[in-house]
Amino acid sequence: MSARRPFDSLQFAKSGESLKGTLRVEELPRLSDSLRPEDVAVQYRLDGVLASGRPALRLKVEARVWLTCQLCMSLYPEMLSLDTVLPVARNEAELARWESLDPMLDALVADPGLDVAVLVEDEILLAIPLVPMHPEGECDPAGLALVGKN
Repeated sequence: MSARRPFDSLQFAKSGESLKGTLRVEELPRLSDSLRPEDVAVQYRLDGVLASGRPALRLKVEARVWLTCQLCMSLYPEMLSLDTVLPVARNEAELARWESLDPMLDALVADPGLDVAVLVEDEILLAIPLVPMHPEGECDPAGLALVGKN
């Protein structure tokens, strides 16, 4: 199954199907500032599974994103390895019922035209730190010097 061909998310979840592939930078426009063409692609795998008795999508993503450290203002690569399970509700009412039982539940409403690239892009955007920073001690000294002058 092609990642660019939309498909029914609920049927996919119930069927236990699997889909894996790569997405190129140009297929993820909302990440254009965080991805580089030389990084080639984002790897993903999508499986239909049962989670707590509910049909769900299990999405695994491997990606390298480029972020600006908010301490030294220099770019650095951040490796993301995501493994997310998203239950798929038949409709808004079912989703509301699930959320009333578990307010922390991260779930989707069934989409007859799910686009895997959009789903992958959404999950990467949610995984990017709100305040990106190098690991301690790895900031660019030149960047720190410039920031300290302001």
